[in-house]
Amino acid sequence: MRQLGNIDFVESQVRRIAAEVDTIGVPAKLASSPPMIPLTARYHIAQDVKKSLVLGEWLVNHQDDPALKVLDLSAWW
Repeated sequence: MRQLGNIDFVESQVRRIAAEVDTIGVPAKLASSPPMIPLTARYHIAQDVKKSLVLGEWLVNHQDDPALKVLDLSAWW
């Protein structure tokens, strides 16, 4: 119930401040939104279709890969 009281208090404060701004005649500033940047500019999105793989098969076929030494895969098999 305490959270609901806090929400009511905040909402009443927002209404009070909005009423003061309207009374004084100060125009409210609108928050400017950032420019739209295409997803392809922000992220590397492949343009072609990649070949999928079955991770279990890849791990079995590449047991000697040095990158796998950081994992203890013996507990998995």
